[in-house]
Amino acid sequence: MARRAVLSTDDRADRFHGRPAPTGRAGGARGGGNATHRARRRHMETTMTRKIRRPNAPATAIAKKAETETARATRRPRTKKQIGIALLERPKGASIAEMQRAMGWQGHSVRGFLAATVKKMPGVTLISEKPENGPRRYRVEAAGA
Repeated sequence: MARRAVLSTDDRADRFHGRPAPTGRAGGARGGGNATHRARRRHMETTMTRKIRRPNAPATAIAKKAETETARATRRPRTKKQIGIALLERPKGASIAEMQRAMGWQGHSVRGFLAATVKKMPGVTLISEKPENGPRRYRVEAAGA
């Protein structure tokens, strides 16, 4: 059952939470008056309802249990850090420009990510390669490889 906010029918008493309303213009310095307040109150009545949480259906629970470790590993990266690391793990690696486009960062932020995050990851070596033609590319390898 949905619960609704209990609001008074008196606009002025409702606005000042039981305290006496100040004298003068009802809308305050920015105007609006009672009509604006009534509209705001109607909005609150519709948005401040408590939603009922329904228990998960059994099929959903079974589907979640059926998800294997390999399926979890093949999911798309969720964070920008995961996106950057996934790009660096490719055999050819990634350039600064590719990482900028994929992560939505500026060049100095990508370089900071490489220096501060990737270089300090345990068990990972950051490799920088400058081909004859084209931009510098970065990739990661396991430290023992």
